[in-house]
Amino acid sequence: MIKPNLDIQAVFMDRDGTIGGTGHFIHPRDFELYPNAQEAIALLKKNGIKLFAITNQYRISRGEATIQEFEEQFSEYGFDQSYICPHDQECG
Repeated sequence: MIKPNLDIQAVFMDRDGTIGGTGHFIHPRDFELYPNAQEAIALLKKNGIKLFAITNQYRISRGEATIQEFEEQFSEYGFDQSYICPHDQECG
């Protein structure tokens, strides 16, 4: 069992290539977590650590997916909040 570091209050995780997928765009309906990723998320939550998903998904700006689809996916995985950049160009 991993003992939680009480100094850690939150973890920020990227989506593509970190918790699953191939490192490239995969629509939320086709996305698969890596083996044990869901268990790792649950373990962090069990230890009182807030989880934040972060991802840049420029294909949202092209109409290939919606922010809501990504937000729902992250919520289902157990993330407390998600931060999604939908822009085709670099964010300011």
